[in-house]
Amino acid sequence: MIDIEHSLDQFITDLNSEDDVVQIPMRGERRDNECERAIESLATALNSDTDSNELAVSTHTDDALPDLLIRLYHPQQQRRLETIYALAELKDERAIKPLIALFEDEVGEISLTAATVLAAFGSVALEPLLAALASKSVDLRYCAAEALGELGDKRAVVALLIATRDEDQYVRAQAAEALGKLGDYRAVEPLILMLHDEYTDARSKAAEALGLLCDYRAVTPLILALNDKKERVRIEAIHALALLGDSSAIGPLLTLLPDSLYYERIEIIEALGALNDEQAIEPLLQRALHDDEKRVRQESIVALGHLGDERVIEPLKEALTTTTDSFLRSYIIKALGMLGCRYAQHISCLLAVLLPWLSDTSQGLSYYVRASAATALGRFGDIRVLQPLLARLDDDNYYVRGHVALALADIADSRVIPPLIRALSDVHPSVRAMGAEALGKCGDKRAIVPLSDKLNDESGAVRANAAEALGFLGAVQAVPLLALLQSDNTPVAVDKPDWQCRMVKDVACEAIERITMRSETTHNIAGH
Repeated sequence: MIDIEHSLDQFITDLNSEDDVVQIPMRGERRDNECERAIESLATALNSDTDSNELAVSTHTDDALPDLLIRLYHPQQQRRLETIYALAELKDERAIKPLIALFEDEVGEISLTAATVLAAFGSVALEPLLAALASKSVDLRYCAAEALGELGDKRAVVALLIATRDEDQYVRAQAAEALGKLGDYRAVEPLILMLHDEYTDARSKAAEALGLLCDYRAVTPLILALNDKKERVRIEAIHALALLGDSSAIGPLLTLLPDSLYYERIEIIEALGALNDEQAIEPLLQRALHDDEKRVRQESIVALGHLGDERVIEPLKEALTTTTDSFLRSYIIKALGMLGCRYAQHISCLLAVLLPWLSDTSQGLSYYVRASAATALGRFGDIRVLQPLLARLDDDNYYVRGHVALALADIADSRVIPPLIRALSDVHPSVRAMGAEALGKCGDKRAIVPLSDKLNDESGAVRANAAEALGFLGAVQAVPLLALLQSDNTPVAVDKPDWQCRMVKDVACEAIERITMRSETTHNIAGH
């Protein structure tokens, strides 16, 4: 058992070691001379009529820092944000203190952006940030805690543990969030103590952090947190228990389910699906079929698909014919597709059930049903679905055509290649992008030339998917064309979670690297 009355003072004393302690400079120590001169000239620069692009505070023409420091105080917020990002890209450690000074900016977006980008400077930012965390200014302490979490240096753990007892509730909450990001087991017990903090956000951030730390000492305290009076705390405790994956949470979650609020029910259902315990099957099935909220029914169906229990196939097949909602129907079809992959003996029966929905036009939103049917049938990889899928590649809805293209990639038959190559010429960029992705999965060399042509497509998503596919195909002949994309800064807007904030040039560089590595491996094998 954890002694809730345990003194954190003693705990922190026990933690301190030479590896953890970073000396914090006292106020008044020598500042960097060049940055000091730049900032001192700020008032004069801002009061002049000269355009900021022409201002200079340094005699060194190749030094971009002084100009950027002046632009940090530009009257236009967007220019200031752009300057912050430019300083992060420059990675000149002389910019660290000016960026920390922005923590007290009255514009919240400015201060939080400055805190976020400081991680780009690496370990040289640690000491100044620890100094800010010890400041008398609440704004400095709050943003420093956030920046230390982004920095990811575990030498900040002790200082952040002390910050969990800060007099300011917002600083305590931010310190808890940062400790979760650092992933150090020493934070477990202090975070468990924070589940009793008087401030709601501090308790919720502590619960969130405990989930990220994945330490089983937190299971019982998080189960107790399910009784917190604030929904926000209960939801974070539910998330954390799902991440911990301990089956002892199933019973308490099921107990909470009937009387929970709408959004809370959704979180509980997602957690039950993640915990993957058969105790949840019957309650989830009841929610899938009878809950008053459509979103709750949808998430229950998804959870049942993840649980993968054979007993839910028949009830879901029956629900497929009785529901009149296209969204719910599409979710049921996806779940049946997942179940069919697990139980091969049901595939023939499920083909008979799902194939008619591939042509459904009964409602205005029935294209969701057709797309879901294509995805589910493709999962089976059964040659019997080839011709029905090929027929839907000409569907009048682009959403359906794109999902059909991806489904065809799951069928091991060379006949899918020519239709997928034709999909690269579709009028809609989403279909062209999905067609390129599908061809990359198929691994057929016939796609190299058509995919190379798509590296000049007007859509960034198509160019990125074509580049990735060529990388998978090991297309050495495409490397010169891929090299031309290394300056393509177009953001990649596709439905891939791991592609957030990426650009075409990033995908192209990875494709070149993959092709090079594959070519070298092949050469080495041939040499032996």
